[in-house]
Amino acid sequence: MKNLYNLLILPPLFVLLALISFPVIAAYKAHVSTQDSMLFVDEYPQAKGTKLDNCFLCHTGGEVKDRYLNDCDYCHAVYGYRAPHPPGSLEKTLNAYGAAYLEAGRNAEAFRIIAGIDSDGDGFSNEEEIKDGSLPGDKNDNPATQEAPAVIYNRTKLNRLPRTNQFMAFDTAKFGDYYAVYSGVKVWDLLLDAGVLETATDITIYSISGYSRNFPINEIKQGFDQGKFFSRYPWIKHPAEVPFKDGRPIPGKQFFIVAFERDGFPLLEGKMKADDKGHYHMYGEGPYRFISPSLQPIVPDRSQWSIDRDEPPYPFNPDRPVPKNADYCIKSIVAIQVNTADNKSFRYNWSEKQLQMAANGELVVYGAIRPRELGRNRFSWVQN
Repeated sequence: MKNLYNLLILPPLFVLLALISFPVIAAYKAHVSTQDSMLFVDEYPQAKGTKLDNCFLCHTGGEVKDRYLNDCDYCHAVYGYRAPHPPGSLEKTLNAYGAAYLEAGRNAEAFRIIAGIDSDGDGFSNEEEIKDGSLPGDKNDNPATQEAPAVIYNRTKLNRLPRTNQFMAFDTAKFGDYYAVYSGVKVWDLLLDAGVLETATDITIYSISGYSRNFPINEIKQGFDQGKFFSRYPWIKHPAEVPFKDGRPIPGKQFFIVAFERDGFPLLEGKMKADDKGHYHMYGEGPYRFISPSLQPIVPDRSQWSIDRDEPPYPFNPDRPVPKNADYCIKSIVAIQVNTADNKSFRYNWSEKQLQMAANGELVVYGAIRPRELGRNRFSWVQN
């Protein structure tokens, strides 16, 4: 274990559910399925488990404070987590198909009423798009859309990229803070290898749980200060042997990485399992986990579930302006979609085979890329 830590010293890291929630595999299982989603798959059973079986069938992403948020985060930001909700906020989160469904009555008959219309104005009726597996509320995704360029990675391919061993703090809201070493490759190195285009603005990370989140390219390229190591606070767990002293800065920078090891051991493959109440939970975090650094050095505060959550120092603070980085570390990722400013839905079918991909240790990068076999220059961008 000491040898692993020595490497670090060397120079080298819901409400979206308003209409369509998260059923089956393709959708986010942390949310309970709504009547709307069940009505949709009853009307179109072939859509079950596909990308249409998800929130973005009816919901859209958008800009908040000059940052693009995907449909999940945009709904959280606009509609909120609980009542009272701002007037008109639900409608603001809907795409053209979701708005048409709401206006038609928001019931089983509504899907039939709007089947023949072209909600997103791309020249194909809603039903034509659904039967094709296209999103009827997104003009960039229709039966005429070509499949996006893609590169599928496995451990062998990832091992050809520079390895990063990153000791860092994981600041969580509920499950307890900890320090760990995650090993993998920098996301920016991965994107460069996949042939990221200069027009790329952000990426969407997808988990086998159906959870997804967007991250801007300008942050992915950066390294962030580590902050200090703290062993004095009992709510922060850390390995028994750490080459850092309490209160001293951790050397080096943190980066966004795709990790495949934790503390020297391969990540356990993630599985979605239901508890006795029918609520799904993720067990395991591999084979790949998206690791987000803390964008600002900070002392991890106490857990929301801690029995001493209100005691000083550093009581739990739900309104802390610096995000808790562990909430942005995504378990069991299977796909990275590279987006441009005007396209957040590149066409590539991984939804129906994601569990097999995870079992095979595969990760796909697709979208605004130009892979080597298409003649692109791997180093067309200069890494910061």
